[in-house]
This record gives sequence, C-alpha cells and structure tokens, in this order.
Amino acid sequence: MLPTMVERGEGVISAIGDGPGNGEWHKGEEASPAMRWSSRVLILLVLVLALIALVWVAPVTTLPPRGTVSDVALWIQPHAGRAPILEALDSAQEHVRIAMYLMTDPAVIQKIKDTVARGVTVRLMLENNPYGGGSTNIDVGLDLQAAGVELKWAPRTYRYLHEKAIVIDDRVAYIMTQNMTSSGFTASREYIVRTEDPRVVKEVARVFDADWNREPIDLSDAFLIWAPDNSRQRFAQLFKRARKSIWLEHQNSQDPEIIDLLVAAARRGVDVRFISTPRWPIEEDYDEPGRERLRQAGAQVRYILDPYIHAKVFIIDGELAFVGSQNFTTNSLDNNREVGLLFDTPDAVRQMVDQFLADWEKGTVEPFPTAALPVPPEGYVDHTQARLYLFRDDVPVQLTVTHTYNSGRVIWLMGNADQDSNFKVVIFPSAYSRFPGYPDQLPDEYYYGKTIRVRGLIKLYRGWPEIIVNSPKQIEIVQE
Repeated sequence: MLPTMVERGEGVISAIGDGPGNGEWHKGEEASPAMRWSSRVLILLVLVLALIALVWVAPVTTLPPRGTVSDVALWIQPHAGRAPILEALDSAQEHVRIAMYLMTDPAVIQKIKDTVARGVTVRLMLENNPYGGGSTNIDVGLDLQAAGVELKWAPRTYRYLHEKAIVIDDRVAYIMTQNMTSSGFTASREYIVRTEDPRVVKEVARVFDADWNREPIDLSDAFLIWAPDNSRQRFAQLFKRARKSIWLEHQNSQDPEIIDLLVAAARRGVDVRFISTPRWPIEEDYDEPGRERLRQAGAQVRYILDPYIHAKVFIIDGELAFVGSQNFTTNSLDNNREVGLLFDTPDAVRQMVDQFLADWEKGTVEPFPTAALPVPPEGYVDHTQARLYLFRDDVPVQLTVTHTYNSGRVIWLMGNADQDSNFKVVIFPSAYSRFPGYPDQLPDEYYYGKTIRVRGLIKLYRGWPEIIVNSPKQIEIVQE
C-alpha cells in the first residue's frame, strides 16, 4: 500500500502505512534505494495534483481579440447631433483626411470650408456613384473643391467607397456608422467612435493614402477590420468566441455566411438578439429572410421604425463592442471599402449596452404595428403629426407647400425648409404626365404655395414620413 505521509530525516525515511506488517518502516532504519525512489515519485505526484487543483479553480482569463482598443470615446445618434464632427474639424491644426460615402449636410459642408479657410489642408475622398444614383455627392464635392478642399473620387477597385472615417492631424481617428447627411444626425440610430490609439490612427491614414494614390495595400496583418480584406474572417472569429450573448443593431441581415454564424451561435445557447428597421412591404424586404432564419434558430428579432436603424454595431458577451461601416451584405463584405473598430472601453461598452436595451424595450415583434390613434374629428392630420400614423392609409395629411425639391429623378412637396427632417409628398418622373399643367408645369411648380390634403400610405424613408403619389387623385387642393 502506498504511504499516506512521508517524513524526510538525515539519510533515513520514516513512512507510516496502515499498520505493522504493511510496509511500516521505523525511524533509524536506513531506506533502501527502492523506498527512496518511491518517495520521490510520491512527492512529485503530490506536487502535480496540487498544480492541477490550482489551475482547475483559478479563474480563466481570455485575452481580447486582435485589434481591440481600450481607450475610446463614443457618441450615439440622434442624441449627439453634429457637435462631435464639428468639434473635430475645429480642432484640426494642419491636416484632415475624410473618407465618406455620402456628404450632404449643410453644417458639415460649411465647417469643412471654414477649416480650409483657416489654412488647414483637407483631403476628401468621396463616393461619386452612390447606390440609387443622383448627382448630390458630385455637386457637393465640386463645391468643396472650389473652396480649396483637395478632392478625389472613390477608387474604382471597389464597388463603393462605403468607409466612414476621419483622421485629424495624424493624432486622432473617428470611425462611424453614419454618413455626413442631415438624416444621419437627426433621424437615424448611428454610432461614432473616437480614439487616439496610434495603431488605429496610423492604419486609417495609411489605407486612406494608399486609396488616394490608387496603390495596392496589404492588410493581411491589419489591426482594424477592413472590407474587402478581412471582415469575413474577423467577424467569424468574433461570433465563434461568444459564450453568453451577441446583441446586434444592424441595417442588414442578408449575407448567408454571417447568418450561418449567428444561427450556429444561437443553437449553442448564445443569446442572439437582432434589432433593425423593416422595409415596406415586409414581403419585399430583402433582409427579412435572414431575420426569419435567426428566429427559427432561437434568436430574438425586434423592429424599430423610429429612429431608422442605420447602425452597423454589435456587442459580444456584454464586454466587447464593434462599430463600423460594414453592412451584413455580400457586396459590403466582399466588394466595398469598409472599416470598423473593436473596443472594450468599459464606459463606451456600457453606453452601447444601455442604448441597445432601451431600443430593445422600444422594439416590436411585428414589423409594422399600426397606431391605435383614431382619425381626428376634422378628418385629417397636419404634416407635422404624420409620423404618429405610420403605415396607415386612412389618414389624409394636410400641408401648405412652402418648399419643393426637384433633382430630375424625384420631386418633393414639403411644408418646411428642412429637406431631411419633414414630411414629404414624393412624385417620381413616371407619374409627371398625369398631373395638371404637364408638360408646361411639373408638379413642384403646380402645387407650390397651395394647401393640399394628400391620401396614401404613410411610409418611412431614412427616418422621415412620406406619401408616394402616383396620381393627382391622391391630392386634394384645399386652398389655392
């Protein structure tokens, strides 16, 4: 029987077994080589077992994944407004790099001009052919170029320059989900991250310069998450490492590989939650099949109509967060220039968790719950109240057309000056010939100054209510 205690003396070993005749050696008797070897093995075994016990009960620490930044500031839209961007531009002393998909906000455009006017070099790389067409980016880019901004259009090695990043004086970087549009500041759920981490600042600047100069760049060992270079691999690693939860607030849910990863996480018991804004009608929403796959796997899905979820963010296990420009679409991950940032800054992660939980509480299981508000006694609502009756077609909307917009591709009839934050009557060119005055007058000219009552489905577009009008029968002139 193995001894239960070993006591080492001066050249002798006293070992106590379980009684005489069972291997008991007494003090003073010299141990044999076999006994000395057995005692050493026993001591080693005890030490190994103690080490195993220590490792077993010690807390397991997991190193953060590559590219995690521990010191960031976070802003959430639409609460933060324009201040973070305007203050960033104000802080520039020498040089600003801006890579942006859309640039239409008047306040930001003016601030860029002011920045150039005080001697700061501003380089702007802008997408010149955004989805849906339109010349707004081109008009803005040329206007800024005339004011002294150095301008280059997106390199055509990518389908779209969808990146949304700013570098100030090679000392601070801003990475965000939002474009520089009025709706991005006032009507959408967006996230902006600021960091002075030199690894981030240098890499964003280095990629900007390579794209600016139309030079190839190797991002196989990148710190940040870039498309089309490493987004798929890095997202896969992040979703596979999740043990407790993956909470996503995201514009899209289309890419099959991303949905497969989230489905697998849900099936292994991870709490997967997904918040997005649906498109009407839901049967024609390209993101709905992905949401349905998530539901079938046990994930939870909720919808928010206001603010519009333009965000591209997620939180892993309540401890690690991602903010970036990547949509969960194949085109975004494989063909676009995109960038995103991981961080574990406790205050910033807590901000995102709190916002997610607030949006989750506000969200609905049904994509388009109709308001229970009755039609007012007068039989219509003012255009400023239209958002209270979303996705209803039984509530006429009244406005005096004080402002119009005609891009050549669409006409808007509006009741105030803010194109991005007001109810709109939308008329497309295919319907122009049906309206009075055509071809001598287009609908924007014909209805200007008139008080009208409009009937149709009240929908959301980029966070703001609208009615698409295909026939003059939908518009009643109340007052000329």
